[in-house]
Amino acid sequence: MKQLGLIGILLFGTLPCLAQTGTPLYTLQEKIERLEHDLILVQQRVYKGSTQEIQKDGSSLNADQADELLMRLNAQEQVINDLTERLENMTHTVQQLDEKLKKTNADIDVRFNMISNQTSPQPSKTTPKVSAPLNSSLTPKEQYEAAYKLLREGKHIEAEKAFIAFIKDHPKDTLAGNANYWLGETYYARGQYEMAAPVFAEGFTIYKKNSKAPDNLLKLGLTMAKLGKKEEACTAFTTLPDEFPKADKNMKDRANDEAKKLSCK
Repeated sequence: MKQLGLIGILLFGTLPCLAQTGTPLYTLQEKIERLEHDLILVQQRVYKGSTQEIQKDGSSLNADQADELLMRLNAQEQVINDLTERLENMTHTVQQLDEKLKKTNADIDVRFNMISNQTSPQPSKTTPKVSAPLNSSLTPKEQYEAAYKLLREGKHIEAEKAFIAFIKDHPKDTLAGNANYWLGETYYARGQYEMAAPVFAEGFTIYKKNSKAPDNLLKLGLTMAKLGKKEEACTAFTTLPDEFPKADKNMKDRANDEAKKLSCK
């Protein structure tokens, strides 16, 4: 999903930072290890017996040779210090990027958890509870059509009750996803956005294979925008094309237009 794409962007984004330092971390580490090894050898030659260390051919070091070794020692110490400082800076940069990546992924998880109804507002206790369909003699399709007729007539409270009854009594029916969406519409039409949000979220997650799933995600974004939750709304709008690539073009265009209105990134 988007999370994978974002991870990739952040990882590729580390390359310019490392390039600016001039050398990859593993190369610097190898250089430091080699220089430290050479430094030990030089120290042994210079400091063992002051400036009178025996050379490989058996002769002693003279003063000029000792001075030259001391200069090499100082130069190598400076190189090691410089490389060590660069390595520490690069390590710190990588750690900062890693923390940024973790924070970004955590933020994405929070937003998608909201969309999946884990943190979205829950219906209040005043939501009507209907234990039986309005007319138990109707078939599921007839009962759905009766509820939808109420909605079209603008009888939102009656339609709300009818759709709740349908979903309760026929949760696995092929029309349950549609009923859930129209239930959300009964709240949205009355400006009850805190009631509508979790219903649309359920439609996007529980009935994801239903034809109304893209509609739920779009309407969830619109609902979040009405509630002043810009980030959540943007997540819904920008996610829709990826989640439902086969969705109607007009719907994807609407999501894109709404994202532009909110200046979503």
